[in-house]
Order: sequence, then C-alpha cells, then structure tokens
Amino acid sequence: MIRATRPGGMVCEPPFSQWPSFTQKTDGKWRKEFLSLALDHTAGLGLPTPNVADGAPVVMSGHQPYLYHPGVLYKYALLARYARGGGVAVNLAVDTDLSGGYPLKVPSFDGKYLKNTRCIAPSAKKGFYCDVVLRKEETLAFAEEAVKDLASLPEKLFESGANFLRADFWENLPANSTDATTMIRRKYADGWDGPVLEVPLTKVCKTAGFFEFAHYLLANAQKFAEVFNKALHRYREEHKLRYPANPFPDLAPAKDGVETLFWIAKGEQRTTLVVKNSVCISEFGSEEIKTGADLRRLCDANGVRIWPKAVALSIINRLYLSDLFLHGLGGAKYDKITDEVISGFYGINPPTFAVASLTLDSGLEDPAQKILAEKQKLREMDFHPENFLKSPPSGLLEEKHKLTSEIQAPGANKKELGGKLGRVNAELKALLAPLKAEAEKTIASLEAEQGRYDVLADRELSFFLHPPDAFESFLKT
Repeated sequence: MIRATRPGGMVCEPPFSQWPSFTQKTDGKWRKEFLSLALDHTAGLGLPTPNVADGAPVVMSGHQPYLYHPGVLYKYALLARYARGGGVAVNLAVDTDLSGGYPLKVPSFDGKYLKNTRCIAPSAKKGFYCDVVLRKEETLAFAEEAVKDLASLPEKLFESGANFLRADFWENLPANSTDATTMIRRKYADGWDGPVLEVPLTKVCKTAGFFEFAHYLLANAQKFAEVFNKALHRYREEHKLRYPANPFPDLAPAKDGVETLFWIAKGEQRTTLVVKNSVCISEFGSEEIKTGADLRRLCDANGVRIWPKAVALSIINRLYLSDLFLHGLGGAKYDKITDEVISGFYGINPPTFAVASLTLDSGLEDPAQKILAEKQKLREMDFHPENFLKSPPSGLLEEKHKLTSEIQAPGANKKELGGKLGRVNAELKALLAPLKAEAEKTIASLEAEQGRYDVLADRELSFFLHPPDAFESFLKT
C-alpha cells in the first residue's frame, strides 16, 4: 500500500524513468477525437500546444479544478516534465463536481493560529465547477482578505503566496472558473512548464466517443452492476469496511432497471442515472435508446448532461484516452476496484497506472511525539512517583514495597491494601507537585506549538502559498 508522504517526501510509482515501458497502446476514434478536442481547448486558452503524432503515447492525469495542494500539483509537474521530453501529456479538469464556491484554507494569527476558509466564488457555492463564472469583485475580495490573513502571521513562511496574490493575479483571466484556475496554475508554474494539453471533462462528455461508451455501459447495465458490486464487496471485506457506502455505494436495483455509474444533471441538480432494461431513461420518456447518437440527441433535446462517476471516469481515462494514467494517493487507493471491474466486465487485464504525490517540508518540527512523551511522564508520576524523586522518604518507599508485595499474595484483602497503597502514593505524589506543574506547563507550551504546526504545516494548503522553487528538488527526481 502506498501511504501519504512525510514532510519533504514524495512518491512516484513506477519511477518516472520507467514510464515509457508502462505505456500501453491505446488507439481508436475516441482517442483521436479527444486529442483533437484537447489541442483546440489548449490553443483557445493561448497556451502552447505540441505536435501530436499518430499513435504517440499519451500520459494523462486529472483533478477537480480548484487551487489544490502541492501533492496534486506534483502530478501536473510530472506531466510537464513528460511533455518537455517530447511526450504527449494531458491534464483533465474534472469540472463535473460541485464547486462549493472554491473554498481555500488560508492561515492567519489572532492570538492563536487559525485556518480561515475563504471562498473565491462565494455566490456560486451550489454551482458545478463547469458553470461557475468568476466575479471580479469576489475574486479581488478573496485576494485582499487572504493577503491580510498571511500578513497577520508572525512568520513570513507564505510571503511568496502573498506576493502572488498582490500581483496581477486575477487580471485577464477567463470568466469560466475552470479555465481561470488552469491559467492561474500555468502562471504559477511558468518556469517549469512543458506543452501540457488542458481539457475539461464536461467537453469530453460531449464527444461522440463518450456517448458510445455511455450507451454501451447502459445497454449492459445489469452485468456491469453485478461486476461492480462484487468488486465493492471484495474491497470492503479485504479492508474490513462495515459501512455499506464505503468507499462507494452499491449499484442498486430500480423499478424495471438498475442504477448506473453516471450522473444525470440538469441545472444545479444531479442524480444517479437509472436505466431500464430496455435502455430507456425516465427523463427522456419511453423512447428506447439504441445508439450513442440517440443518447446524445436526447440529452441535447432535454437540456440534460450525463457525466461519469469516479470508477466510470477511471475506466475512460485508463482504457480509452491514455496509455498511462497518473493517479494521486486517493485515486490509487480505490482503483483496485476499477482493476477488478475492468477484468470482470471487459475480460481483459487492467492497464498499469502510475501514482504520484508529495508533501512540502515547512521546516517546522511536529511536537506530537514530545507531547506524548510528556503526558506519559505525567502518568508515570501518578503510578510510580518514587521514580521521579531524588531522595524519596525511605519509610514511605518501604511501606509501598511491602503493600505491593502483600496485595499480590493469594487471599489478600485487595480493597483494604489498595486503600493503603493509594494513601502512600498520594503522599509521594504530593512531593512531586512542583515537578508535575513544570511538566504540565511544558505540555501546554507544546500543545500551543502543535496548534501552530497544524496550521502552518498543513499539507492541504494551496500550492500557490509556496514559492515555485520549493518544488525544484522534486522536479529533478
């Protein structure tokens, strides 16, 4: 199992140098349609595009399009490195989730260390990423408040982030929030960019290839649900998970049909797509859907959008669109389920995927172990106070040893002897009062330091708070 990285540590499996040997030939009409879409979208943002030769291996990664933490940005850095070497790299913005208004944790200090939640687009908390339009007044207000937060810190750990916010950070950005966050990331990483292609998932979900893929899974929904649920049950059993929706809920039977691994979205609402046995979708009436083109036509006619859920998206990325897909720690954790689904549903060996993440080193020391040691010392003072006295009264020591021996004897009156032993311990502990007070003061100081560490060393803080050169050593690995 690949675990979260320690401060200053990283994971990249398989190693970057071995990626070419793990790329598996993926081709077809949808792949060509996808690359053409990615080229057009990237060029439309004014970003450089590579020459993409027919059959060139594609390495791909993706994430929701917020200003994520450095561990996620490391995946993009590896894509850029691959692209600089002449490979084709694609970054997918998973813009089909709810944005929550683009919340970010920003550290501050007001007598104690705090993590304030600041939203870039507070008026769009219920909107999907793909639908959020940035309002300049809101983004500027975010930047202003975030700079104030960072300025309140006694340390200058995030001065680079404050400077990034003070610059023309929000000027000349696309109105669409997904494209805007793409451009912010590219501006931040300008010094180590390669010609990575950028494309949002919602655009991929409008391609002919997507509708053919979706129709195939809908036409085989019962078989897919059986394979998926079997994989889930095995995963839960292996990991001793009792909650039935962990990590995903089963695909449940529905009236005349079954749930699928797709969302059906209209406006600001999305629900699980349920397909009837005759490949009918209730939102589209009783018309039978015979092809991907039918599905596309009905979506357009009814003003709805169909989007893949996590495992379906992973199947798309790994089987159809890329030769090697790069996961973060979370995606890698659950893709054992995808592996089993690919094997059981398609009858083929699942392609290898890569995993990468990192944790930047804040330079701060985590006091957690010191706190545990001091608390353990306090407990020892309660049970064995004599071990902490330089000159314990010999009479009390002799009495404690005698009582300890007597209480262990067969038939001993444990209640009476225990009371006497407690009295002796109390007398010994009373002599330790100054030392215990000192230990408690040390613990209080360390716990205050823990609060500082938890805020300032939080690995989930946005990448732009850190200087780009903090990634330098990782980019060479």
